[in-house]
Amino acid sequence: MGGNFPPNPSILFLKNLNTPEHMPDYMQVTILDGYVDEPSRLGVPPYVSPYARYTFGAVKAAGHEPQYMTVDHWRQGKKTDTQLLFIVSGALVPGKYLRTMPISAKELADIIDSSQAEIHVWYSSRPQHTPPGASHVWGCDPDAYLFDLLNGIPSKRRRLPEEWNDWPITGADVFAAHFWPSESLIAELDFSYGCPHYITGGCNFCTEPIFGKPVFRNQQSIIAEARALLKAGCDNFRLGGGSCIASYMAQGIGETDCPQPNPPELKQLFRGLSELPGIKVLHTDNADPGILASHPTESAEVLSLIVKSCTSGNLLSLGLETADPAVAEANNLNSTPDQVQTAIKMINKAGSERGPTGLPKLLPGLNFVAGLEGETEQTYSLNSQFLKEILDQDMLLRRINIRQVSPIRRDFAASNKKDFLRFKDFVRGQIDTHMLEKVSPAGIILKDVYAEVRIGKLIFSRQMGTYPILVGIPDSIETGRFIDVKITGHGSRSLTGLPYPLDINNCSLSALEELPSIGKKRAARLFRARPIDSIEQLKSALDDKALADSIMAFLE
Repeated sequence: MGGNFPPNPSILFLKNLNTPEHMPDYMQVTILDGYVDEPSRLGVPPYVSPYARYTFGAVKAAGHEPQYMTVDHWRQGKKTDTQLLFIVSGALVPGKYLRTMPISAKELADIIDSSQAEIHVWYSSRPQHTPPGASHVWGCDPDAYLFDLLNGIPSKRRRLPEEWNDWPITGADVFAAHFWPSESLIAELDFSYGCPHYITGGCNFCTEPIFGKPVFRNQQSIIAEARALLKAGCDNFRLGGGSCIASYMAQGIGETDCPQPNPPELKQLFRGLSELPGIKVLHTDNADPGILASHPTESAEVLSLIVKSCTSGNLLSLGLETADPAVAEANNLNSTPDQVQTAIKMINKAGSERGPTGLPKLLPGLNFVAGLEGETEQTYSLNSQFLKEILDQDMLLRRINIRQVSPIRRDFAASNKKDFLRFKDFVRGQIDTHMLEKVSPAGIILKDVYAEVRIGKLIFSRQMGTYPILVGIPDSIETGRFIDVKITGHGSRSLTGLPYPLDINNCSLSALEELPSIGKKRAARLFRARPIDSIEQLKSALDDKALADSIMAFLE
C-alpha cells in the first residue's frame, strides 16, 4: 500500500517541527478531531471518521501516550496541554450540519496561535489557505505519517496492510472519549480505498482515482474493528470509505472499470458483522450504478444480501452527477443516465418493502454535481427531465444531493448561478416533497428517533443511519434521548411529527395544534380541558366524535 501520491489527497501542516534526531523517546500526543466530510467518508457528528481511531492506534504502536479530544471539547474550553498536537480535519464536500460544525479556519488559526505544543494539522482535502507561520507536506495517510514521525523517520505514504489491521483495533477505545454521547454516534468502517474507474482516469473531479488500483480490507479486519468498537460503546455502524460497495473484491479490478460483483466475498463480510452481538444499526453508502446495471444477476444478489443483513432505512448513494451525456463524456463519468435508471429500479425492487424502523429497507440516493466541464443551460433541463421520469415511474429516492463541484484535482469554471438555483428550486419544490410523502407517508411511525437539538419551538431529530431524514417535533420533550415519532407533515427535505404515543396531558400547545384537523382553536380547547383521562372526555372537549376517534391513533 505504500507508494508515491500526487500532492492533493491530503495535507499536513507543521509548526515548530522537531527534527527526527531531536524527537524524545516518550511523548504525550493529543489528537484533536476537527471533523472531516468527504464524498465516501463522513466524520461530522453523528458520524465519526476512522482517522482519529487510526492515529490513536498509531501513537500507541509507536510507544507514546495518546489523548483524544474533539473540536467541540476545545469550543467548551478544554485545554490542549500536550507535547504534540495532531489535528485531523478537512471538509472536502461541506454540507448543512445540525449538531455541530467542522473546525473553521479561524478556529484552526486560534489553536495554532495559542498552543505551545508542536502542532501538526492534517487535511483530507486541499485547503484554501495556509495558517500563518505554517508549512505543509502533501500526500500521506495521517496515521502512517504520525507513526513514522514518532519513530524519527517521517515519510509520505499510505498505511501498510498490517497497520490497517492493527491500528483500528488498538485505537478503537478512543470512541468512548468523543464529545457527544456514544449512543448518538455512528462509526464509519472503511472497507476499501480507490475506485475501479481509475483504470480510465476516473471522474475528473474525484479524489479516489488518484490512489490507483483499489485496495480492499479483508473481512476479518473489518469485523475485528467492529467488535473492538462495540466493546468501546459503539453500536451504530456505516460501511463507508469506498466508492462502491458492490465492487468489494470484485472480479476484474485493474482490467476494467466495470468489474463483476463478487457476492460470496460480501456475504462473508455481512455474515461476520451480523453475527456480532449488540449492533443496532448497520448501513452502507456508495454504489456505482454502472456496475449494478452492467451485472444484473450478481448485483441483484448483492442487493438482496444488503437488504437481509442491514438495518432498514438503509441507502445506496448513486453518482449520476449529470443527466447530460455531453457533460458525462467531457468529465469521464462512470455511468450513463440509462444505467442509473436501471440501478434505481433494481434497488427499489430489492428494498422498497417497509422495515422495522418505519422506513423502506433499502433505497437509492442520487447525487448531482454542478459546474462540471461542458455544462450548459440544457444540462439542467436534462437533469430535471430525468427526475420527472423517476417520479412518473413511481420509483422512490431517499434523498437527492445537489452540490457545486470542488476544485480538488483541477479547477472548474463557475456554473451558471441562475440555472443552478432554478434547478435546485425545482428539485426541492417539485420532487423532494413528493418523494418524502412516499417514503414516509403521514401516519407512519418512525422508530428510535434521536432528539438532538432545540431550535425555536421545534426539536430537530433523526434516526441513526446513513443520511437520516430530519424530523421536526413541535413539542417540549427533552433532547438527548430516543423516541418513536408519528409523521404528520412533509417539507422539501424534512418531516414533521409527534412523539408516539403522544402524552396529551403534558405535551405543548404546539403539539396539540399539530394533530390532524385540530388547528389552534380546538387545540386551545383541549389544552384547557386537561387532564383528559378517557375517550369520552376527549369527545366532549372536541365536540366531534369522528375527530376524536381519528386523533386517538396518535394517543394509543
